[in-house]
Amino acid sequence: MKNNTMKIVYLSIIITCVFSIATEAVFAQTEEEPETMFNEAKEYFVKGEYKEALTIYDDILEIVPNNISTLKMKGIVLSNLEEHGSSLKQFFKVLQHKPNDVVSLTGMGVGFGNLGEYHESIKYFEAASNEKPNSAVINNYKNFINKVIAKYPYVATEKPKNLEKVPITSIPEWVRSIAKWWSESSIEDKEFNSALTYLIENNIIQIPPVKELNQSAEKIPEWVKNNAGWWADKQIDDDTFVLGIQYLIEHGLVKVNSQKDSQKSQEELDYEFYLFEKYLRDISNNISKEKRYIEYPNPSQDVIKKFLRDYIKWNFEQEVKTASEKFPDPTYTIDNGTYIIHYKVFINEQPTGLPLDHVSTLKNSFLFWQEQELSTDNQKARIEFEVTKLKHEANVWVTWVVRNIGDGVLGHAHIGKGVVEVTLGDYNCDGSFQLYDVQSVETIMTHELGHSIGLKHTDDKNNIMYPSFTPSYAYCLLS
Repeated sequence: MKNNTMKIVYLSIIITCVFSIATEAVFAQTEEEPETMFNEAKEYFVKGEYKEALTIYDDILEIVPNNISTLKMKGIVLSNLEEHGSSLKQFFKVLQHKPNDVVSLTGMGVGFGNLGEYHESIKYFEAASNEKPNSAVINNYKNFINKVIAKYPYVATEKPKNLEKVPITSIPEWVRSIAKWWSESSIEDKEFNSALTYLIENNIIQIPPVKELNQSAEKIPEWVKNNAGWWADKQIDDDTFVLGIQYLIEHGLVKVNSQKDSQKSQEELDYEFYLFEKYLRDISNNISKEKRYIEYPNPSQDVIKKFLRDYIKWNFEQEVKTASEKFPDPTYTIDNGTYIIHYKVFINEQPTGLPLDHVSTLKNSFLFWQEQELSTDNQKARIEFEVTKLKHEANVWVTWVVRNIGDGVLGHAHIGKGVVEVTLGDYNCDGSFQLYDVQSVETIMTHELGHSIGLKHTDDKNNIMYPSFTPSYAYCLLS
């Protein structure tokens, strides 16, 4: 663990901002080639050129008015432009046709949060969470909104009665129990079919309409029952489970009252949208009358604005350029033949307004390295960290930044001693600056601390010192 000449080592990042909804962009063949236009708009979007992207999305919707992918991307662009009412309208249109769409449910939650309608916001985040329970992004939003509701009581805007009937979920979680019992033969086919009929006819679950075939099946195929069990165990998604239900309806094994068809007419959809626009106008009027305090659900933009305002205060950019030899060497003691290497660490403050506590997770990074058995000069070695408030006596300075420290670079550190700098987010998701989640920042910090105690990169992908890492985002709609 010798301190070589000063060297800055970079933790690179595999940037894969996956536009998952782009796979849904199915367009009819037209002379205008909307699919080409969609890809062109995406290029503007990832560069943060939202107005240019918006113009193209509007052109596409002139050709294919209800294209789901375009409506969602337009909703995100308008959200990034802080046109929250207009953004909500796009997501609402998506949910009229695809009520379990996670991006749109989350987008609705964000939009209502930005308007200060927190109780409406949490409804949509809960619905999104039902669809994707393990999403860190959705859970971050839910936690934030619940805290705001507890802090700031307000009078919610009255919602049009007919609009309350608009479903925002497809299949409730409790239906999984019924599917599980059936897959395990705890209830008979007849009982399961009866339960499905009730759930569908009462719009408790939303099933895309299908036509019953002339030729009926004699018995339920085994694959349908297997699907039910896999869905109950969350091994397959809702859409795959629904395929089995549609098969049962098509082949006459489940009889659904055609008069209760859940498919809405265009007139009904237009009326719903009219009510929704009225609801948004009422919210806007209430905000003006009440002078309502609004705490925005995605703090990423506020963090970077405050950081850039206090640019010098929040980073060690000048110190990074300083040779690490100017830092004092760590001290060591020997205990039963093992070197105990003592590092004093100065910790910079976190950027103002940061909603996530990375100082606490830094303790986990310290603990990780303190539990490792290392070696130096063929002797066993252990690390001990001590936090100091005096810069001049510190062997390592730690800071979190939101500035760009290099294309695809997550952090850097001097080898053996010196500065550790870790980025808190980037511009590679949603086309705007987004904070990483806590676990990602902790991983980056642990890696960079490894450099600060003298470790270099490794080719082992399972080792914390592997040079590439794909972070997760705390608030990105497209993550």
